[in-house]
Amino acid sequence: MDATANIGENGRTAAILDALDVAAILIDLDDVVTHLNEQAALILGIDRHEILGRSFYDLESNNSHYVHVRAALQRVLGYPRGEQQAEVILHVRGRDHAYLLKAAPLDLDGGAAFGTMITLHDVTYLRDKESARTNLIATLSNELKTPLTSLSLAIELLQRKTSDPKQHEIIETVVEDLARIRDLSDGLLNVTRNETTSIAVRSVTFDFARLVASVTKKFLLQAAQKEVALRTHVERALDCYGDPVKLSWVLSRLIANAVSFTPEGGSVEVSAGRDGQSLRISVSDSGRGVPIELRDVLLEQCPQWKPEGLDNGYAGLSLAIAKEIVEAHGGRIFLDSSTKGSTFVIQLPHARCT
Repeated sequence: MDATANIGENGRTAAILDALDVAAILIDLDDVVTHLNEQAALILGIDRHEILGRSFYDLESNNSHYVHVRAALQRVLGYPRGEQQAEVILHVRGRDHAYLLKAAPLDLDGGAAFGTMITLHDVTYLRDKESARTNLIATLSNELKTPLTSLSLAIELLQRKTSDPKQHEIIETVVEDLARIRDLSDGLLNVTRNETTSIAVRSVTFDFARLVASVTKKFLLQAAQKEVALRTHVERALDCYGDPVKLSWVLSRLIANAVSFTPEGGSVEVSAGRDGQSLRISVSDSGRGVPIELRDVLLEQCPQWKPEGLDNGYAGLSLAIAKEIVEAHGGRIFLDSSTKGSTFVIQLPHARCT
């Protein structure tokens, strides 16, 4: 005889909850707690036997964890179905933990409701990563202010004393780069101060073909020193409506990474042109490429990838910032896995490019 036949419905439900890796509580239509697992009891700080069979809202109110969870639950139950969740901060095991509380109504096959499942997902690690990233961006933005000011003063002095046209051209390029860095630094600092929820972008009309030519030109010497061929394939008159400063920074990061990871004798190809209703920009290199298992995470708040593995570096942060800038334009950036080496693709919508 099958041993599971002797296990009652309550026993099976309890076994399922205990197998979950999140805190879980089941309450019926009368708000009575019918089941909860050990994780839930630990977080609430309540013995399982003291809570089972009692109304969830009638427990002892001198338990701060329970009070916070109860208040959060009462709040989310007022939200529309499918959006019933909220974050709760509780002090557990010597430090504050962030838990995502979710309330999921339970229905039978016929549609009749029979209770609610409450889960608490520990998202502390994610919040720690977000906080570390925010602090890093704020630190970098602040650290850039002093050298940017010094460089601006030095460049201004050079402009006054230099009469050679070629040198003036180089100085103008440096002035443009400094303006881009300052603008990006201010934008990132505003994000960390919660002044904006995302990186702000301007909306002006400019020629993307000229932008590509200007940005690529800055890397010709670096590529030549590595004996890497840097080539462009750009359609003419690519009028675009967006923020040329921030988009040029994105393109600069992609080209810089491509040149850096391309071995001697290799090549980097920069292309831009129409693709249906979008403007498509791609930066391809003939390097080793990115491992398959890392392609989906490389553009997130992310570790830097090197041929020898992952590393928490500024290059990974640069890609995450590039992603935010492109998405602020209503576009997307992704890694094309169908090519050899690495090919990063940017697509900007028709509304931004006419």
